[in-house]
Amino acid sequence: MARKIVYPDAEDSLSPLFAGERLNKLEELGEFQVYYGSRPDDEIFIDRIGDANAVISGWGLSNAVLAALPNLEIISFTGLGASTFIDLAETTRRNITVTHTVSAAETIAEHTLGLMLDSARHISRLDRNIRQGQWNMEIASMDLRGKTLGIIGFGRIAQAVVPLALAFGMKIICWTRNPSRERADRFGIEFVNLDHLLTNSDVVSLHLLSTPDTEGLLDADRLQLIKPGALLINTARSQILDEEALVELLKSGRIRAAGVDVFDEEPIPPNHPFTELDNVVMTPHVAFNSPEALTAMYDTAIDNLVAYYAGNPRNVATVFSKGDTQ
Repeated sequence: MARKIVYPDAEDSLSPLFAGERLNKLEELGEFQVYYGSRPDDEIFIDRIGDANAVISGWGLSNAVLAALPNLEIISFTGLGASTFIDLAETTRRNITVTHTVSAAETIAEHTLGLMLDSARHISRLDRNIRQGQWNMEIASMDLRGKTLGIIGFGRIAQAVVPLALAFGMKIICWTRNPSRERADRFGIEFVNLDHLLTNSDVVSLHLLSTPDTEGLLDADRLQLIKPGALLINTARSQILDEEALVELLKSGRIRAAGVDVFDEEPIPPNHPFTELDNVVMTPHVAFNSPEALTAMYDTAIDNLVAYYAGNPRNVATVFSKGDTQ
């Protein structure tokens, strides 16, 4: 029986990517079927995937779907945080390989700096004011030059943020479970403990994977340690912090402003507290989304399938244990 590959939940805008050389690679592996449109429910997922051996997906598969797919061998996840959307312990138990893509680091880093600049200089807020007929020149901005940026986590995205922040004249400190003098010297940063970072940073930027060890890392008590008047930027995962506690700190002004691309519930409900706050800049989980990054992401997702069926799996997502972070 010919190998079958299915993409059950592709967005309409992705259709140009599945042509030419990419389509040829997929068809060399087996029969390829892509479904476009909004994300389906589990029953439709199961119907679309059927007896497929491989799945490309940006939303992951629930355990109920996994249980109904006896032939599934590999999920090529089109993103980095596969563990947020797929139960990796369950896929391991079922002997299903999950791969991820790590192609959008620079794009997410640029988005991080965009949120940082917007939060510091109130760009979106002032734009809204002008559109509403207000000419308010009294809202003071915050310079980034000379300020301390505290980076939590030091994977590829965080590393891509460093040269951008240095170009603005910022000092950079970082917390990671894997500090080293060599990396500090190479990137021109200083590794510090987490509490020191929170109390000494003018801007705190999150760049951790969501794992059992990082979930709730910045709880209500830890958020209270953040330097009064600091900015908080999150392009990682909302599960890393206490969203409700962050709202209260933003309301009180203890945290000056936040730039947020990820949320506890996505899409956020219309009455989400962030929508009532002038000191929050929001984007709808799109930090990865540029034509260049998407092209690289899908090239990697397809190449991950090619490598797997060539007997050399790469970019394999693993089950995190206690203590695993970036």
